[in-house]
Amino acid sequence: APNGPGSIDVIEIDAASHNGVDNIREMTDAVRYAAVSARYKMYIIDEVHMLSKPAFNALLKTLEEPPEHVKFLMATTEVDKVPVTVLSRTQRFDLRRIPAEKLAAHFAEVAKAEGLEVEAEALGMIANAAEGSARDGLSMLDQALAHGAGTVTADEVRNMLGLADRGRIRRLLQVVLSGDAAAALAQLDETHDLGIDPTQLLRGLMESLHAATRAKAGASAAMLQ
Repeated sequence: APNGPGSIDVIEIDAASHNGVDNIREMTDAVRYAAVSARYKMYIIDEVHMLSKPAFNALLKTLEEPPEHVKFLMATTEVDKVPVTVLSRTQRFDLRRIPAEKLAAHFAEVAKAEGLEVEAEALGMIANAAEGSARDGLSMLDQALAHGAGTVTADEVRNMLGLADRGRIRRLLQVVLSGDAAAALAQLDETHDLGIDPTQLLRGLMESLHAATRAKAGASAAMLQ
């Protein structure tokens, strides 16, 4: 059922688990009631792209003629799955990804405020893995702290995320570019034995190639970080 995050006039609906037409009809039936203490009654529909087609149709009727005392806030990471009929009746705000260097600085401030010891390299790894999301990065930092019992090192984060160190990435990239298939396969076998995530390994290779290409094209040092 919907739940209010701190205010009786703010109702949050998780569309991932409440995506049926009955869930939306329950909401649209309730919108006719005025807010209790706030100026508007706010309905937050998280992961709105998860709604079923009948649910979207039921929601559309209310969006076409919304009561003056009601505001809808819909959040999604997959806006392409939201019907155009819904998008055309809403204002769209695209939230940008936070740069990795800003995330690392933010995580450093959090660690300092909490009296925690976290290596700068470890913060950089977490910031890169967060892919622009402060929430995801903080979750990773919390997980790393649980592993490190109050201190976090780069090696601990590397093991937690299944990352390969930069030296290993460079060595693998070198043998790949040299065309030495046997050596490349041997190194891949070694990373597999160490439990390194293959997806993260490929990502590391692509990032290294991307950085090298940008450097060759004349990108500044700041842009390559």
